[in-house]
Amino acid sequence: MPTAIIAGLPPDSYRRVQAFLRQQEVFPETWRVIWIRSKGRVPGLAPSQLENVRQTAAAQSGGAQLLIFRGELDQELKAEILPYFRLRWLEHTMLKSIPHQMSDFFQAINAVLNEELRWIELVKPRDESCCLLLPECAFLAESNVRHVWEAATQPGIERINLAATASERFKTEHWLSDTRRKNSHRAWIDTRGRIFDHRGPRHGTAPFPRSWKFSYQVVQGFHYDVQSKDSRPFNVVAADGNRYAASGSGHINIDTHGYVRT
Repeated sequence: MPTAIIAGLPPDSYRRVQAFLRQQEVFPETWRVIWIRSKGRVPGLAPSQLENVRQTAAAQSGGAQLLIFRGELDQELKAEILPYFRLRWLEHTMLKSIPHQMSDFFQAINAVLNEELRWIELVKPRDESCCLLLPECAFLAESNVRHVWEAATQPGIERINLAATASERFKTEHWLSDTRRKNSHRAWIDTRGRIFDHRGPRHGTAPFPRSWKFSYQVVQGFHYDVQSKDSRPFNVVAADGNRYAASGSGHINIDTHGYVRT
């Protein structure tokens, strides 16, 4: 059962919503919903609530979708949440239905949940072979699929379907034969001939929250062994902005968010 965390609801609206929920069931059985109210009287989350929200999301089996009412610190929150968990902004106009048109409020919430269920089915990573787990900063993709990571963050059924299509095209372009080996198995290979192999030994565990991406928890120690397909010296640009180099026979360990691991 997927979990949605609805956060940033002002206290007064939060109390009215909880009172209504005690009287009747409004969500489909396919969802578990957790509510986190705002710290002040206005919608949105405060910086002091950020860690609790991320830890709550991580504590759910299968992760969680974060549905957050817009606030003054949206950009700061986006930078600290979006790289790790699925994030949807909820508009203030929804709050106008509280308390006199509660059915309209929950209808709007359910519409978002229906879209998010589609996102889980079509876009969310299912295992470590998903292209979305590749580090965007380091993997140089073909221009026609380079938008795949951004596409996977977008709301709306149409955009969710487009993200699923982009992921399939990405696989066609970059899930290629690794000709270095006799069995010629496939691997992620970018336009510079760098192989991002995700099937090696697990080590160099990434700290929380970098163990999460797109509300998917990667296995402990997961990373890519980056190597040259043609045994030529190469380098990668990591998330810290630094360029790391390796010899033609060497490799670089990099995690799903683009941090070099040792």
